[in-house]
Amino acid sequence: MPSINARASTSDHALACPWPAAAQECLLLRKRAGGRAKASWRRRQGIAMASLGDVLGGVLGGVGDLTQMVPPADVDLSTVSNFATTAMELVPEPLRPIMSLLADDVMGLISLQPTTGQIGRLGLIYYILFTTPAPLIGIMDYYILGPLGKLLQRRWKSEDFVVRNRLGGGNFGTTYEAIVSKGPGESVAAELTPEQKNRRVVLKKVNLDSNEIRGKFLGGGTIARGAGETGQAEAYMYSKIGRNPLVKPRCANYKGVFFADQSDGGFTVGSQWLVWDFESDATLSDALEGPQQNFPECLQQYVLRNGVNMSQQQRDSKVIKRIMKKILTGLTKLHSLGIVHRDIKPANLLVTVSGDIKIIDFGAAVDVCTGVNFNPAAGMLDPRYCPPEEVIVPRSFPNVQPPLLAALVSPLVWWLACPNLFDTYSAGMILVQMSIPELRSTAAQKGLVADLEEYSDDLRMWRAESPRARNADFSLLDMNSGAGWDLACKLVCRRNGFMRGRLSAEEALGHRYFFGFF
Repeated sequence: MPSINARASTSDHALACPWPAAAQECLLLRKRAGGRAKASWRRRQGIAMASLGDVLGGVLGGVGDLTQMVPPADVDLSTVSNFATTAMELVPEPLRPIMSLLADDVMGLISLQPTTGQIGRLGLIYYILFTTPAPLIGIMDYYILGPLGKLLQRRWKSEDFVVRNRLGGGNFGTTYEAIVSKGPGESVAAELTPEQKNRRVVLKKVNLDSNEIRGKFLGGGTIARGAGETGQAEAYMYSKIGRNPLVKPRCANYKGVFFADQSDGGFTVGSQWLVWDFESDATLSDALEGPQQNFPECLQQYVLRNGVNMSQQQRDSKVIKRIMKKILTGLTKLHSLGIVHRDIKPANLLVTVSGDIKIIDFGAAVDVCTGVNFNPAAGMLDPRYCPPEEVIVPRSFPNVQPPLLAALVSPLVWWLACPNLFDTYSAGMILVQMSIPELRSTAAQKGLVADLEEYSDDLRMWRAESPRARNADFSLLDMNSGAGWDLACKLVCRRNGFMRGRLSAEEALGHRYFFGFF
């Protein structure tokens, strides 16, 4: 094993100047020090002078190589070296050459004297492990953890469930409340027992259409075509989310997928069904457009918990702020995997009795890391909440496949195109809708979209000139010196020529809106 501490060996260069051009300066320095300075002080001085020499030498260029007049830094890395040597003994023998090389690279970086090769290797490690989305993690998930998860996943059958009430539906499927059956012939009354409520699940029946599911759709680098492939894409996204413990709590708890093997009890042979835990039957859309028209007060007991000594306006502001924070936190976690939802809206945000906000309905989602459900020239969207660009990357972007290659270049795509900003525009629209009472209905939201198109998605211009805005109540957004309004304007806006200009979810969480008391 090569010596890790090769650069840390002790020398006498701090006492004898090796450069004739600087001999007089070194002699003067020793006289001033009087021989009484400690070795640690000389090391710190050497580091500082070497750094200063490098900077000045780069700035002055032709004036002279100042680093020739500065003795090299004498950094004592013996403690780190001893630790690395001890740790290396715990590494399995086949991995020791690689780990030894990496240890040398790290030591070179710590000593501030890395070689080009060391910088390159450490840069590569950073790229494949710590960028967004991390290529190595994406590759392992797609080719190893994904197939392994399918093998270990429970094999559901239609006879495992008793289908009950219809919960909702969309273009690609219909959701139902159901319970996991204890056995054939279990009777279920209209009013469930507490034990049966604990066995409740949500089933989503994927709509049948004339489009067949392509055999290599998921790995083909293309967008879903028809309800069947949309169901497959959604199952893929939920499975990937479920394998990440940091992201899983932010989304509905997915349990698996199955194809019905009989036409009975609400099932049709060959139909595709997705399964989730039953966590709630209410969405943010239900709260916004509820019959009592009392949002956000209707969610206060779940989200706020304690509103004592607050005015009603302060409580309303606090509820909206907490909901918005949960939405942005969920998006931040989701984007860390390389997944862009593309359909963030109140109807796809589940509100639980514990006050959590969970993201649901991933049929339109795209995995930028592996290219699943991705086509640069097209996308799925809801015109009421989607940004004006309508796609997550410029249409001129190449479509990279297979998933291995897509994963390797995905950090570059993420950095160049910022696809995550698609979702934050939608989050900004939700903030505006929650905060302005006159915009909480579906009809009013459609009117806002039409207005924004006229005013180039400039909220400030819309507020100043639109007749709809003149009749709106902005008081919740204007609290705390307009913090909410400022955040909304930085989310609901067009991108600039560099595909930026809009806050990411992580950046939005650092906005002053979330640091005010109300």
